[in-house]
Amino acid sequence: MVATHATTLLIIDDDPNVHDLVDFQLEGVVERIIHAVLPDKGITMASECAPDVILLDIDMPKLDGFQVCRQIRECESARDIPILFLTKDKSVHHIAKALDTGGTDYVTKPFHAIELQARVRVALRTKRLVDLLKEHGRIDALTGLNNRGAFDEGLDAAVANHMRNGQPFGLLLLDLDHFKSVNDTYGHGIGDEVLRQTGVAIRSLCRPYDLAARYGGEEFAIIFNQTGPDDVERIALRLLGRIREIVVAVGENELRITTSAGLALALEVRNTFDGPELLKAADVALYQAKSQGRDRLVAHRPAAVRVS
Repeated sequence: MVATHATTLLIIDDDPNVHDLVDFQLEGVVERIIHAVLPDKGITMASECAPDVILLDIDMPKLDGFQVCRQIRECESARDIPILFLTKDKSVHHIAKALDTGGTDYVTKPFHAIELQARVRVALRTKRLVDLLKEHGRIDALTGLNNRGAFDEGLDAAVANHMRNGQPFGLLLLDLDHFKSVNDTYGHGIGDEVLRQTGVAIRSLCRPYDLAARYGGEEFAIIFNQTGPDDVERIALRLLGRIREIVVAVGENELRITTSAGLALALEVRNTFDGPELLKAADVALYQAKSQGRDRLVAHRPAAVRVS
């Protein structure tokens, strides 16, 4: 079960009067409110305190709310926290930028107590659902692929089957090229759409007995079961081509992406290795693909060692 704790809201706003108003209007909606007047302090508190929801002002000195949101989303511990922007600008373009940057919702100033309370309640329900899915689920909600826990179990099973029966398989690691610049340039909304479409591309080429997962951030992992090395490389190259075909609309422009890939192979003749060792081999191959110019596949073929 998800551990129960006092629901916590973090407000990041350079106006102390707004803090006082939020304290008054959200009494009874959240159990604890923590405050940051300086943007840098807010980023630190978001990472260290792990609040359930963040209210973030857009118009602040030194760092505006968009910049603060981007930095919060780069913290692994704060990536899933709902962020509600506070803004005086009601224009469609301004609000769209807030959502594309990584915001969950927005409240316009001056805000009404009923609206603020309702939006915070929705954000809290979203956070609770995300926490439940992360603890109990095996599916990554954004991409539709398996999550890291399901991948670890699948890799252990593939290694055990190979050692017992000599069943060949391949482990492919994929890392989207220059993905950080996508988030920095276009916002996390566009970045999430890139990840979603990458998940679609991966699922389209996986067979029922393969296991594809979001390994972490913009990195993906696929276990190609019951498959020899030539077939694994062929499928992997097709996947790189499929990802090159992804097109994400950004206003009037189009965003295209590429990926680097590292492949480790368990051959027909059984090899002595374990899951972490195979992951390391795939990761080394992935690093080589990046160092050779990205947008390519590098395969690591281990020497065959027969097990008696």
